[in-house]
Amino acid sequence: MKSIKVILEHRRLPLWAAVLGTVLASSSLNTGFLLDDYFHRATILGSDQLNDFLGEPQEMFRFIRGNPQRTHQAIDVGILPWWTYPELKGDFFRPLTVQTHLLDYALWPHRPFLMHLHSLLWLAALIFLVGLLFRRILGPTWIAGLATLLFAVEDAHAIPAGWIANRSVLLATVFGVACLLAHDRWTQKQTVYWYLLALILWLASLCSGEAGIATSALVFAYVVWLQRTSLRHKFLSLLPYGVILVGWRIIRNQLGHGVHGLGPYVDPLDNPLRFIAALVERAPALIAGQWTFPPSDLFVFAPGMTLWSWAVIMAAVLTALFWPLLRRDRTARFFATMMLLSLIPICATMASDRLLTFVGIGAFGLLAQFTQFSFSPTQTGNWKTIYRRLVKFSAGSLLVLHLAVAPILLVAMAANPLVPEDFMKAVRFETLPSEVADRDLVLVNSPFPFFTSYYMLRAELDGLPLPQHLRSLATGLGDMTIVREDEKTIVIVPDYGFNITPLDQLVRSEQHPLKIGDQVKLSGMTAEVLSVSERATKVRFRFDVPLEDSSLYWLRWREGKFEPFVPPAIGKSTVLRAPPVKRILMSDYQE
Repeated sequence: MKSIKVILEHRRLPLWAAVLGTVLASSSLNTGFLLDDYFHRATILGSDQLNDFLGEPQEMFRFIRGNPQRTHQAIDVGILPWWTYPELKGDFFRPLTVQTHLLDYALWPHRPFLMHLHSLLWLAALIFLVGLLFRRILGPTWIAGLATLLFAVEDAHAIPAGWIANRSVLLATVFGVACLLAHDRWTQKQTVYWYLLALILWLASLCSGEAGIATSALVFAYVVWLQRTSLRHKFLSLLPYGVILVGWRIIRNQLGHGVHGLGPYVDPLDNPLRFIAALVERAPALIAGQWTFPPSDLFVFAPGMTLWSWAVIMAAVLTALFWPLLRRDRTARFFATMMLLSLIPICATMASDRLLTFVGIGAFGLLAQFTQFSFSPTQTGNWKTIYRRLVKFSAGSLLVLHLAVAPILLVAMAANPLVPEDFMKAVRFETLPSEVADRDLVLVNSPFPFFTSYYMLRAELDGLPLPQHLRSLATGLGDMTIVREDEKTIVIVPDYGFNITPLDQLVRSEQHPLKIGDQVKLSGMTAEVLSVSERATKVRFRFDVPLEDSSLYWLRWREGKFEPFVPPAIGKSTVLRAPPVKRILMSDYQE
Protein backbone atom coordinates (compact mmCIF):
# COMPACT_ATOMS: atom_id res chain seq x y z
CA MET A 1 0.00 0.00 0.00
CA LYS A 2 2.85 2.37 0.79
CA SER A 3 4.32 2.00 -2.70
CA ILE A 4 0.93 2.72 -4.27
CA LYS A 5 0.63 5.83 -2.14
CA VAL A 6 4.08 6.97 -3.25
CA ILE A 7 3.08 6.55 -6.91
CA LEU A 8 -0.21 8.43 -6.45
CA GLU A 9 1.59 11.30 -4.72
CA HIS A 10 4.36 11.56 -7.33
CA ARG A 11 4.53 14.95 -9.02
CA ARG A 12 4.67 13.29 -12.45
CA LEU A 13 1.49 11.30 -11.95
CA PRO A 14 -0.60 13.66 -14.16
CA LEU A 15 1.79 12.91 -17.02
CA TRP A 16 1.75 9.16 -16.37
CA ALA A 17 -2.04 9.20 -16.16
CA ALA A 18 -2.25 11.08 -19.47
CA VAL A 19 -0.10 8.41 -21.12
CA LEU A 20 -2.18 5.61 -19.57
CA GLY A 21 -5.53 7.07 -20.62
CA THR A 22 -4.27 7.74 -24.13
CA VAL A 23 -2.89 4.22 -24.54
CA LEU A 24 -6.20 2.71 -23.40
CA ALA A 25 -8.12 4.87 -25.88
CA SER A 26 -5.67 4.18 -28.71
CA SER A 27 -7.86 1.30 -29.84
CA SER A 28 -9.70 4.08 -31.69
CA LEU A 29 -6.83 4.62 -34.12
CA ASN A 30 -8.20 2.18 -36.69
CA THR A 31 -11.84 3.17 -36.29
CA GLY A 32 -11.94 5.25 -39.47
CA PHE A 33 -14.74 7.68 -40.26
CA LEU A 34 -18.16 7.56 -38.59
CA LEU A 35 -21.45 9.38 -39.24
CA ASP A 36 -20.82 13.15 -39.02
CA ASP A 37 -17.23 12.57 -40.15
CA TYR A 38 -18.66 11.94 -43.63
CA PHE A 39 -20.49 15.28 -43.58
CA HIS A 40 -17.26 16.99 -42.58
CA ARG A 41 -15.28 15.24 -45.30
CA ALA A 42 -17.78 16.18 -47.98
CA THR A 43 -17.91 19.79 -46.74
CA ILE A 44 -14.14 20.21 -46.68
CA LEU A 45 -13.15 18.14 -49.73
CA GLY A 46 -16.16 19.16 -51.82
CA SER A 47 -18.95 17.24 -53.54
CA ASP A 48 -20.19 17.71 -57.09
CA GLN A 49 -23.67 16.59 -56.11
CA LEU A 50 -24.04 18.36 -52.75
CA ASN A 51 -21.88 21.50 -52.66
CA ASP A 52 -24.88 23.87 -52.63
CA PHE A 53 -26.21 22.14 -49.53
CA LEU A 54 -22.93 21.66 -47.68
CA GLY A 55 -21.49 25.17 -47.78
CA GLU A 56 -17.89 26.27 -47.17
CA PRO A 57 -15.32 24.21 -45.23
CA GLN A 58 -15.52 26.62 -42.28
CA GLU A 59 -19.22 25.71 -42.03
CA MET A 60 -18.65 22.03 -41.29
CA PHE A 61 -20.77 22.13 -38.11
CA ARG A 62 -23.62 23.99 -39.80
CA PHE A 63 -25.43 20.76 -40.60
CA ILE A 64 -28.93 22.11 -41.26
CA ARG A 65 -29.62 25.84 -41.29
CA GLY A 66 -33.37 26.23 -41.02
CA ASN A 67 -33.67 26.99 -44.74
CA PRO A 68 -36.56 24.91 -46.20
CA GLN A 69 -35.12 25.00 -49.72
CA ARG A 70 -31.71 23.71 -48.65
CA THR A 71 -33.34 21.13 -46.40
CA HIS A 72 -35.56 19.90 -49.23
CA GLN A 73 -32.49 19.47 -51.41
CA ALA A 74 -30.94 17.21 -48.77
CA ILE A 75 -34.21 15.24 -48.44
CA ASP A 76 -34.45 14.85 -52.20
CA VAL A 77 -30.95 13.41 -52.48
CA GLY A 78 -31.48 11.17 -49.46
CA ILE A 79 -29.16 12.68 -46.88
CA LEU A 80 -32.26 13.27 -44.77
CA PRO A 81 -35.37 11.04 -44.62
CA TRP A 82 -38.65 12.14 -46.17
CA TRP A 83 -40.29 13.01 -42.81
CA THR A 84 -37.70 15.71 -42.03
CA TYR A 85 -39.20 18.95 -40.70
CA PRO A 86 -38.74 21.58 -43.47
CA GLU A 87 -37.60 24.31 -41.05
CA LEU A 88 -35.24 22.00 -39.19
CA LYS A 89 -32.15 23.69 -37.81
CA GLY A 90 -29.02 22.11 -36.37
CA ASP A 91 -26.39 24.78 -36.73
CA PHE A 92 -23.54 24.74 -34.19
CA PHE A 93 -20.98 27.43 -33.36
CA ARG A 94 -17.57 25.75 -32.97
CA PRO A 95 -14.99 27.96 -34.73
CA LEU A 96 -11.94 26.74 -32.77
CA THR A 97 -12.78 23.07 -33.26
CA VAL A 98 -13.25 23.74 -36.98
CA GLN A 99 -9.65 24.93 -37.19
CA THR A 100 -8.36 21.63 -35.79
CA HIS A 101 -10.28 19.70 -38.46
CA LEU A 102 -9.10 22.00 -41.22
CA LEU A 103 -5.55 21.31 -40.05
CA ASP A 104 -6.21 17.57 -40.37
CA TYR A 105 -7.47 17.94 -43.91
CA ALA A 106 -4.60 20.24 -44.87
CA LEU A 107 -1.98 17.75 -43.66
CA TRP A 108 -3.53 14.26 -43.99
CA PRO A 109 -6.95 14.48 -45.68
CA HIS A 110 -7.27 10.75 -46.37
CA ARG A 111 -5.65 9.30 -43.25
CA PRO A 112 -8.20 8.93 -40.46
CA PHE A 113 -5.52 7.18 -38.35
CA LEU A 114 -3.71 10.50 -37.95
CA MET A 115 -6.96 12.36 -37.31
CA HIS A 116 -7.70 9.96 -34.46
CA LEU A 117 -4.17 10.44 -33.18
CA HIS A 118 -4.80 14.19 -33.19
CA SER A 119 -7.90 13.65 -31.02
CA LEU A 120 -5.91 11.43 -28.66
CA LEU A 121 -3.43 14.26 -28.12
CA TRP A 122 -6.30 16.44 -26.94
CA LEU A 123 -7.40 13.65 -24.61
CA ALA A 124 -3.87 13.43 -23.21
CA ALA A 125 -3.83 17.20 -22.65
CA LEU A 126 -7.18 16.98 -20.88
CA ILE A 127 -6.08 14.22 -18.50
CA PHE A 128 -2.82 16.05 -17.73
CA LEU A 129 -4.61 19.33 -16.96
CA VAL A 130 -7.20 17.57 -14.81
CA GLY A 131 -4.34 15.96 -12.89
CA LEU A 132 -2.83 19.40 -12.30
CA LEU A 133 -6.22 20.69 -11.17
CA PHE A 134 -6.63 17.91 -8.62
CA ARG A 135 -3.17 18.62 -7.22
CA ARG A 136 -3.99 22.33 -6.97
CA ILE A 137 -7.25 21.65 -5.14
CA LEU A 138 -6.33 18.58 -3.05
CA GLY A 139 -2.61 19.14 -2.71
CA PRO A 140 0.18 16.69 -3.69
CA THR A 141 -1.66 13.86 -1.94
CA TRP A 142 -2.63 10.31 -2.82
CA ILE A 143 -6.24 11.55 -2.95
CA ALA A 144 -5.37 13.87 -5.85
CA GLY A 145 -3.49 11.02 -7.53
CA LEU A 146 -6.43 8.64 -7.14
CA ALA A 147 -8.83 11.22 -8.60
CA THR A 148 -6.48 11.70 -11.57
CA LEU A 149 -6.19 7.97 -12.17
CA LEU A 150 -9.97 7.54 -12.00
CA PHE A 151 -10.46 10.27 -14.59
CA ALA A 152 -7.72 8.89 -16.86
CA VAL A 153 -9.29 5.43 -17.25
CA GLU A 154 -12.90 6.62 -17.50
CA ASP A 155 -14.83 4.76 -20.20
CA ALA A 156 -17.00 7.83 -20.93
CA HIS A 157 -13.99 9.20 -22.84
CA ALA A 158 -14.34 6.50 -25.49
CA ILE A 159 -16.63 8.36 -27.88
CA PRO A 160 -14.88 11.77 -27.74
CA ALA A 161 -11.58 9.94 -28.28
CA GLY A 162 -12.85 7.50 -30.90
CA TRP A 163 -15.17 9.68 -32.97
CA ILE A 164 -13.35 12.40 -34.87
CA ALA A 165 -16.44 14.61 -35.17
CA ASN A 166 -16.85 14.60 -31.37
CA ARG A 167 -13.47 16.24 -30.78
CA SER A 168 -15.24 19.45 -29.79
CA VAL A 169 -16.05 17.94 -26.37
CA LEU A 170 -12.37 17.38 -25.67
CA LEU A 171 -11.38 20.89 -26.75
CA ALA A 172 -14.14 22.52 -24.73
CA THR A 173 -13.11 20.62 -21.60
CA VAL A 174 -9.38 21.26 -22.11
CA PHE A 175 -9.94 25.00 -22.30
CA GLY A 176 -12.47 24.83 -19.44
CA VAL A 177 -10.04 23.14 -17.06
CA ALA A 178 -7.26 25.49 -18.14
CA CYS A 179 -9.62 28.39 -17.40
CA LEU A 180 -10.17 27.18 -13.83
CA LEU A 181 -6.44 26.64 -13.31
CA ALA A 182 -5.76 30.21 -14.44
CA HIS A 183 -8.55 31.53 -12.20
CA ASP A 184 -7.11 29.62 -9.24
CA ARG A 185 -3.65 31.02 -9.94
CA TRP A 186 -5.13 34.54 -10.07
CA THR A 187 -6.87 33.93 -6.74
CA GLN A 188 -3.59 32.85 -5.15
CA LYS A 189 -1.30 35.48 -6.70
CA GLN A 190 -3.76 38.34 -7.43
CA THR A 191 -1.99 38.94 -10.76
CA VAL A 192 -4.27 40.45 -13.40
CA TYR A 193 -2.50 38.46 -16.13
CA TRP A 194 -3.90 35.20 -14.80
CA TYR A 195 -7.43 36.59 -14.59
CA LEU A 196 -7.31 37.87 -18.17
CA LEU A 197 -5.96 34.50 -19.29
CA ALA A 198 -8.84 32.76 -17.49
CA LEU A 199 -11.37 34.91 -19.37
CA ILE A 200 -9.67 34.18 -22.71
CA LEU A 201 -9.72 30.46 -21.97
CA TRP A 202 -13.40 30.70 -20.99
CA LEU A 203 -14.16 32.21 -24.40
CA ALA A 204 -12.02 29.54 -26.07
CA SER A 205 -14.03 26.82 -24.33
CA LEU A 206 -17.29 28.36 -25.57
CA CYS A 207 -15.91 28.66 -29.11
CA SER A 208 -14.88 25.01 -29.09
CA GLY A 209 -18.43 23.77 -28.63
CA GLU A 210 -21.64 24.21 -26.69
CA ALA A 211 -20.27 21.77 -24.10
CA GLY A 212 -17.99 24.61 -23.01
CA ILE A 213 -20.89 26.24 -21.19
CA ALA A 214 -20.13 23.76 -18.39
CA THR A 215 -16.91 25.71 -17.72
CA SER A 216 -19.17 28.12 -15.87
CA ALA A 217 -19.99 25.28 -13.44
CA LEU A 218 -16.30 24.83 -12.62
CA VAL A 219 -15.65 28.52 -12.04
CA PHE A 220 -18.89 29.14 -10.12
CA ALA A 221 -18.32 26.18 -7.79
CA TYR A 222 -14.76 27.36 -7.16
CA VAL A 223 -15.80 30.92 -6.38
CA VAL A 224 -18.59 29.80 -4.03
CA TRP A 225 -16.68 27.19 -2.01
CA LEU A 226 -12.93 27.77 -2.40
CA GLN A 227 -12.42 31.47 -3.13
CA ARG A 228 -12.02 32.95 0.36
CA THR A 229 -13.14 36.51 -0.36
CA SER A 230 -16.17 38.67 0.35
CA LEU A 231 -19.49 38.13 -1.39
CA ARG A 232 -18.99 41.41 -3.24
CA HIS A 233 -15.59 40.33 -4.52
CA LYS A 234 -16.96 36.93 -5.54
CA PHE A 235 -19.73 38.57 -7.52
CA LEU A 236 -17.36 40.99 -9.23
CA SER A 237 -14.98 38.16 -10.15
CA LEU A 238 -17.85 36.23 -11.78
CA LEU A 239 -19.35 39.23 -13.59
CA PRO A 240 -16.91 39.27 -16.57
CA TYR A 241 -17.57 35.58 -17.15
CA GLY A 242 -21.27 36.36 -17.37
CA VAL A 243 -20.64 39.24 -19.78
CA ILE A 244 -18.61 36.96 -22.05
CA LEU A 245 -21.33 34.30 -21.94
CA VAL A 246 -24.02 36.82 -22.92
CA GLY A 247 -21.82 38.25 -25.66
CA TRP A 248 -21.08 34.76 -27.00
CA ARG A 249 -24.78 33.97 -27.12
CA ILE A 250 -25.61 37.24 -28.93
CA ILE A 251 -22.87 36.72 -31.54
CA ARG A 252 -23.89 33.08 -31.98
CA ASN A 253 -27.47 34.12 -32.66
CA GLN A 254 -26.49 36.97 -34.96
CA LEU A 255 -24.43 34.56 -37.06
CA GLY A 256 -27.49 32.35 -37.48
CA HIS A 257 -26.44 29.44 -35.30
CA GLY A 258 -28.86 27.49 -33.13
CA VAL A 259 -31.31 24.59 -33.08
CA HIS A 260 -34.98 24.29 -33.98
CA GLY A 261 -37.16 21.21 -34.39
CA LEU A 262 -34.13 19.01 -33.73
CA GLY A 263 -35.84 16.37 -31.62
CA PRO A 264 -33.90 15.82 -28.37
CA TYR A 265 -32.14 19.21 -28.55
CA VAL A 266 -33.73 21.88 -26.37
CA ASP A 267 -32.67 25.52 -26.20
CA PRO A 268 -33.25 26.59 -22.55
CA LEU A 269 -33.86 30.22 -23.52
CA ASP A 270 -36.29 29.44 -26.33
CA ASN A 271 -38.29 26.80 -24.45
CA PRO A 272 -37.56 26.91 -20.69
CA LEU A 273 -40.47 24.66 -19.65
CA ARG A 274 -39.47 21.92 -22.04
CA PHE A 275 -35.88 22.24 -20.85
CA ILE A 276 -36.96 21.79 -17.24
CA ALA A 277 -38.80 18.63 -18.24
CA ALA A 278 -35.67 17.43 -20.07
CA LEU A 279 -33.58 18.18 -16.99
CA VAL A 280 -35.84 16.03 -14.80
CA GLU A 281 -35.75 13.22 -17.35
CA ARG A 282 -32.06 13.25 -18.29
CA ALA A 283 -30.13 14.32 -15.18
CA PRO A 284 -30.77 11.05 -13.28
CA ALA A 285 -29.77 9.04 -16.37
CA LEU A 286 -26.51 10.97 -16.64
CA ILE A 287 -25.80 10.52 -12.93
CA ALA A 288 -26.34 6.77 -13.29
CA GLY A 289 -24.09 6.68 -16.34
CA GLN A 290 -21.36 8.57 -14.53
CA TRP A 291 -21.37 6.65 -11.27
CA THR A 292 -22.69 3.15 -11.90
CA PHE A 293 -24.65 1.57 -14.75
CA PRO A 294 -26.21 1.37 -17.26
CA PRO A 295 -24.62 3.94 -19.59
CA SER A 296 -26.85 6.96 -20.00
CA ASP A 297 -27.12 6.26 -23.75
CA LEU A 298 -29.33 3.27 -22.95
CA PHE A 299 -31.97 5.55 -21.45
CA VAL A 300 -32.44 7.11 -24.89
CA PHE A 301 -33.12 3.84 -26.67
CA ALA A 302 -35.07 2.20 -23.83
CA PRO A 303 -37.30 4.96 -22.47
CA GLY A 304 -39.86 4.36 -19.77
CA MET A 305 -40.14 4.54 -16.00
CA THR A 306 -38.14 1.41 -15.13
CA LEU A 307 -34.66 2.68 -15.93
CA TRP A 308 -35.49 6.24 -14.89
CA SER A 309 -36.72 5.02 -11.49
CA TRP A 310 -33.50 3.04 -11.06
CA ALA A 311 -31.48 6.17 -11.87
CA VAL A 312 -33.42 8.27 -9.35
CA ILE A 313 -32.94 5.64 -6.64
CA MET A 314 -29.23 5.44 -7.43
CA ALA A 315 -28.91 9.23 -7.21
CA ALA A 316 -30.69 9.20 -3.84
CA VAL A 317 -28.42 6.43 -2.50
CA LEU A 318 -25.30 8.30 -3.60
CA THR A 319 -26.57 11.47 -1.94
CA ALA A 320 -27.13 9.61 1.33
CA LEU A 321 -23.66 8.06 1.18
CA PHE A 322 -21.88 11.34 0.46
CA TRP A 323 -23.91 13.54 2.79
CA PRO A 324 -21.72 13.20 5.94
CA LEU A 325 -18.66 14.12 3.87
CA LEU A 326 -20.43 17.01 2.17
CA ARG A 327 -21.56 18.46 5.50
CA ARG A 328 -18.04 18.78 6.85
CA ASP A 329 -15.81 19.42 3.83
CA ARG A 330 -15.90 22.50 1.61
CA THR A 331 -13.73 20.87 -1.06
CA ALA A 332 -16.18 17.97 -1.31
CA ARG A 333 -18.98 20.51 -1.74
CA PHE A 334 -16.93 22.16 -4.48
CA PHE A 335 -16.64 18.89 -6.41
CA ALA A 336 -20.30 18.02 -5.88
CA THR A 337 -21.48 21.46 -6.98
CA MET A 338 -19.25 21.31 -10.05
CA MET A 339 -20.61 17.87 -10.94
CA LEU A 340 -24.27 18.81 -10.53
CA LEU A 341 -24.06 22.16 -12.31
CA SER A 342 -22.16 20.53 -15.19
CA LEU A 343 -25.20 18.34 -15.77
CA ILE A 344 -27.44 21.29 -16.61
CA PRO A 345 -26.09 22.31 -20.05
CA ILE A 346 -25.71 18.73 -21.31
CA CYS A 347 -29.37 18.03 -20.50
CA ALA A 348 -30.14 20.22 -23.52
CA THR A 349 -29.57 17.18 -25.74
CA MET A 350 -30.11 13.42 -25.53
CA ALA A 351 -28.34 11.72 -22.66
CA SER A 352 -24.99 10.22 -23.60
CA ASP A 353 -21.86 9.29 -21.66
CA ARG A 354 -19.79 11.12 -24.27
CA LEU A 355 -20.94 14.39 -22.66
CA LEU A 356 -19.68 13.54 -19.17
CA THR A 357 -16.16 14.96 -19.37
CA PHE A 358 -16.95 17.98 -17.18
CA VAL A 359 -19.21 15.96 -14.88
CA GLY A 360 -16.46 13.37 -14.39
CA ILE A 361 -14.03 15.94 -12.97
CA GLY A 362 -16.34 16.70 -10.08
CA ALA A 363 -17.44 13.09 -9.68
CA PHE A 364 -13.93 11.64 -9.41
CA GLY A 365 -12.69 14.39 -7.12
CA LEU A 366 -15.62 13.55 -4.86
CA LEU A 367 -15.04 9.79 -5.12
CA ALA A 368 -11.37 10.14 -4.18
CA GLN A 369 -12.30 12.16 -1.11
CA PHE A 370 -15.08 9.70 -0.27
CA THR A 371 -12.54 6.86 -0.42
CA GLN A 372 -10.34 8.55 2.15
CA PHE A 373 -13.35 9.43 4.26
CA SER A 374 -14.73 5.86 4.19
CA PHE A 375 -11.53 4.00 5.11
CA SER A 376 -10.06 6.46 7.62
CA PRO A 377 -10.55 5.20 11.21
CA THR A 378 -10.57 8.72 12.57
CA GLN A 379 -13.49 9.60 10.32
CA THR A 380 -15.59 6.47 10.78
CA GLY A 381 -14.88 5.38 14.36
CA ASN A 382 -18.05 6.85 15.83
CA TRP A 383 -20.44 5.64 13.16
CA LYS A 384 -22.80 2.77 13.67
CA THR A 385 -21.17 -0.46 12.58
CA ILE A 386 -23.67 -1.43 9.88
CA TYR A 387 -23.62 2.00 8.28
CA ARG A 388 -19.82 2.12 8.41
CA ARG A 389 -19.59 -1.22 6.64
CA LEU A 390 -22.11 -0.10 4.04
CA VAL A 391 -20.07 3.00 3.29
CA LYS A 392 -16.83 1.02 3.01
CA PHE A 393 -18.49 -1.54 0.74
CA SER A 394 -19.90 1.24 -1.45
CA ALA A 395 -16.55 2.99 -1.75
CA GLY A 396 -14.81 -0.28 -2.57
CA SER A 397 -17.44 -1.21 -5.15
CA LEU A 398 -17.17 2.16 -6.86
CA LEU A 399 -13.39 1.87 -6.99
CA VAL A 400 -13.58 -1.60 -8.54
CA LEU A 401 -16.11 -0.36 -11.08
CA HIS A 402 -14.06 2.66 -12.11
CA LEU A 403 -10.54 1.26 -11.78
CA ALA A 404 -11.06 -2.31 -13.02
CA VAL A 405 -14.15 -2.37 -15.22
CA ALA A 406 -13.95 1.12 -16.75
CA PRO A 407 -10.52 0.65 -18.42
CA ILE A 408 -11.73 -2.52 -20.13
CA LEU A 409 -14.82 -0.71 -21.38
CA LEU A 410 -12.69 2.22 -22.54
CA VAL A 411 -10.57 -0.04 -24.74
CA ALA A 412 -13.60 -1.85 -26.18
CA MET A 413 -15.74 1.23 -26.73
CA ALA A 414 -12.98 3.36 -28.24
CA ALA A 415 -12.60 0.70 -30.94
CA ASN A 416 -16.37 0.80 -31.64
CA PRO A 417 -17.47 4.14 -30.20
CA LEU A 418 -21.01 4.32 -31.58
CA VAL A 419 -22.46 0.93 -32.54
CA PRO A 420 -21.08 -2.61 -32.99
CA GLU A 421 -18.70 -2.91 -35.94
CA ASP A 422 -20.75 -5.54 -37.80
CA PHE A 423 -23.88 -3.43 -37.59
CA MET A 424 -22.08 -0.32 -38.77
CA LYS A 425 -20.66 -2.20 -41.76
CA ALA A 426 -24.14 -3.37 -42.68
CA VAL A 427 -25.83 0.03 -42.49
CA ARG A 428 -22.90 1.62 -44.35
CA PHE A 429 -23.49 -0.84 -47.23
CA GLU A 430 -19.98 -2.25 -47.26
CA THR A 431 -21.14 -4.79 -49.87
CA LEU A 432 -23.60 -2.71 -51.89
CA PRO A 433 -23.49 -4.01 -55.50
CA SER A 434 -22.44 -1.78 -58.36
CA GLU A 435 -25.89 -2.21 -59.99
CA VAL A 436 -27.29 0.44 -57.65
CA ALA A 437 -25.26 3.22 -59.32
CA ASP A 438 -27.45 5.94 -60.89
CA ARG A 439 -30.65 4.23 -59.68
CA ASP A 440 -32.94 5.14 -56.80
CA LEU A 441 -32.04 3.03 -53.78
CA VAL A 442 -35.26 2.28 -51.85
CA LEU A 443 -34.86 0.99 -48.29
CA VAL A 444 -38.19 -0.35 -47.09
CA ASN A 445 -37.37 -0.88 -43.41
CA SER A 446 -33.94 0.49 -42.57
CA PRO A 447 -33.34 -0.06 -38.82
CA PHE A 448 -31.83 3.41 -38.45
CA PRO A 449 -32.42 5.70 -41.46
CA PHE A 450 -30.29 8.29 -39.68
CA PHE A 451 -27.26 5.99 -40.10
CA THR A 452 -27.94 4.74 -43.63
CA SER A 453 -28.44 8.25 -45.00
CA TYR A 454 -24.73 8.98 -44.52
CA TYR A 455 -23.98 6.65 -47.40
CA MET A 456 -24.86 9.40 -49.86
CA LEU A 457 -22.15 11.60 -48.31
CA ARG A 458 -19.39 9.01 -48.39
CA ALA A 459 -20.05 7.20 -51.69
CA GLU A 460 -18.85 9.99 -53.97
CA LEU A 461 -15.57 10.53 -52.08
CA ASP A 462 -14.82 6.84 -51.53
CA GLY A 463 -15.55 5.68 -55.07
CA LEU A 464 -18.50 3.52 -54.00
CA PRO A 465 -21.64 2.90 -56.10
CA LEU A 466 -23.58 6.17 -55.95
CA PRO A 467 -27.37 5.98 -56.21
CA GLN A 468 -29.29 8.77 -57.87
CA HIS A 469 -31.38 9.12 -54.72
CA LEU A 470 -31.76 7.23 -51.45
CA ARG A 471 -35.26 6.65 -50.09
CA SER A 472 -35.74 5.35 -46.54
CA LEU A 473 -39.46 4.65 -46.32
CA ALA A 474 -39.85 3.61 -42.66
CA THR A 475 -37.89 2.64 -39.57
CA GLY A 476 -37.77 -1.13 -39.34
CA LEU A 477 -37.48 -1.72 -35.59
CA GLY A 478 -41.02 -3.08 -35.47
CA ASP A 479 -43.31 -5.15 -37.67
CA MET A 480 -44.82 -3.36 -40.64
CA THR A 481 -47.48 -4.15 -43.23
CA ILE A 482 -46.92 -3.21 -46.88
CA VAL A 483 -49.97 -2.99 -49.14
CA ARG A 484 -49.69 -2.65 -52.94
CA GLU A 485 -52.44 -0.32 -54.23
CA ASP A 486 -51.49 -0.13 -57.89
CA GLU A 487 -48.47 -0.53 -60.13
CA LYS A 488 -46.80 2.63 -58.78
CA THR A 489 -48.07 2.79 -55.21
CA ILE A 490 -47.56 1.07 -51.86
CA VAL A 491 -48.95 1.90 -48.43
CA ILE A 492 -46.86 1.17 -45.33
CA VAL A 493 -48.37 0.68 -41.87
CA PRO A 494 -45.69 0.18 -39.16
CA ASP A 495 -46.95 -1.25 -35.86
CA TYR A 496 -45.41 1.64 -33.93
CA GLY A 497 -45.84 4.38 -36.52
CA PHE A 498 -43.33 6.66 -38.22
CA ASN A 499 -40.81 9.04 -36.66
CA ILE A 500 -40.78 7.20 -33.34
CA THR A 501 -37.17 6.67 -32.19
CA PRO A 502 -34.91 9.45 -30.86
CA LEU A 503 -32.78 9.18 -34.00
CA ASP A 504 -35.88 9.60 -36.18
CA GLN A 505 -36.88 12.61 -34.11
CA LEU A 506 -33.52 14.25 -34.67
CA VAL A 507 -35.00 15.45 -37.95
CA ARG A 508 -38.54 16.15 -36.70
CA SER A 509 -39.35 16.71 -33.06
CA GLU A 510 -42.64 15.74 -31.46
CA GLN A 511 -43.48 19.46 -31.29
CA HIS A 512 -43.84 19.44 -35.11
CA PRO A 513 -45.79 16.25 -35.89
CA LEU A 514 -46.89 15.09 -39.32
CA LYS A 515 -50.58 15.66 -40.09
CA ILE A 516 -53.12 13.84 -42.20
CA GLY A 517 -52.81 14.99 -45.78
CA ASP A 518 -49.19 16.15 -45.49
CA GLN A 519 -47.34 15.44 -48.71
CA VAL A 520 -43.63 15.36 -49.36
CA LYS A 521 -42.88 15.55 -53.09
CA LEU A 522 -39.46 14.32 -54.11
CA SER A 523 -37.80 13.41 -57.39
CA GLY A 524 -39.56 10.26 -58.52
CA MET A 525 -41.64 9.77 -55.35
CA THR A 526 -44.35 11.40 -53.23
CA ALA A 527 -45.07 10.45 -49.62
CA GLU A 528 -48.57 11.22 -48.30
CA VAL A 529 -49.70 10.81 -44.69
CA LEU A 530 -53.01 8.92 -44.54
CA SER A 531 -53.60 8.51 -40.81
CA VAL A 532 -52.24 9.86 -37.54
CA SER A 533 -52.63 9.03 -33.86
CA GLU A 534 -49.83 10.45 -31.69
CA ARG A 535 -47.67 10.21 -34.82
CA ALA A 536 -48.12 9.24 -38.46
CA THR A 537 -49.30 5.61 -38.62
CA LYS A 538 -50.08 5.07 -42.30
CA VAL A 539 -48.28 6.57 -45.30
CA ARG A 540 -48.78 6.16 -49.05
CA PHE A 541 -45.69 6.16 -51.29
CA ARG A 542 -46.39 6.82 -54.96
CA PHE A 543 -43.51 6.51 -57.42
CA ASP A 544 -43.34 8.05 -60.89
CA VAL A 545 -42.60 4.66 -62.43
CA PRO A 546 -43.91 1.13 -61.81
CA LEU A 547 -42.36 -0.41 -58.70
CA GLU A 548 -40.71 -3.09 -60.83
CA ASP A 549 -38.99 -0.50 -63.03
CA SER A 550 -35.24 -0.98 -63.40
CA SER A 551 -34.62 2.55 -62.12
CA LEU A 552 -35.60 1.39 -58.61
CA TYR A 553 -33.35 -0.84 -56.49
CA TRP A 554 -35.27 -2.26 -53.51
CA LEU A 555 -33.72 -3.52 -50.26
CA ARG A 556 -35.12 -4.70 -46.94
CA TRP A 557 -33.38 -5.24 -43.58
CA ARG A 558 -33.46 -8.79 -42.20
CA GLU A 559 -31.23 -10.70 -39.79
CA GLY A 560 -28.63 -7.99 -39.52
CA LYS A 561 -28.17 -7.11 -43.17
CA PHE A 562 -29.85 -5.63 -46.23
CA GLU A 563 -31.15 -8.01 -48.87
CA PRO A 564 -33.22 -7.60 -52.07
CA PHE A 565 -36.93 -6.92 -51.68
CA VAL A 566 -39.72 -7.57 -54.18
CA PRO A 567 -42.86 -5.43 -53.68
CA PRO A 568 -46.08 -7.44 -53.36
CA ALA A 569 -48.37 -7.88 -56.34
CA ILE A 570 -51.14 -5.34 -56.98
CA GLY A 571 -53.91 -5.79 -54.41
CA LYS A 572 -51.72 -7.96 -52.18
CA SER A 573 -49.86 -7.23 -48.96
CA THR A 574 -46.84 -8.52 -47.06
CA VAL A 575 -45.68 -8.20 -43.48
CA LEU A 576 -42.05 -7.55 -42.62
CA ARG A 577 -41.30 -9.00 -39.20
CA ALA A 578 -38.81 -7.51 -36.78
CA PRO A 579 -36.85 -9.74 -34.37
CA PRO A 580 -38.55 -10.11 -30.94
CA VAL A 581 -35.85 -8.08 -29.18
CA LYS A 582 -36.56 -5.14 -31.47
CA ARG A 583 -40.29 -5.36 -30.89
CA ILE A 584 -39.66 -5.30 -27.14
CA LEU A 585 -37.42 -2.26 -27.54
CA MET A 586 -39.98 -0.40 -29.63
CA SER A 587 -42.74 -1.10 -27.13
CA ASP A 588 -40.93 1.17 -24.67
CA TYR A 589 -41.74 4.14 -26.91
CA GLN A 590 -45.45 3.60 -26.39
CA GLU A 591 -45.31 3.92 -22.61
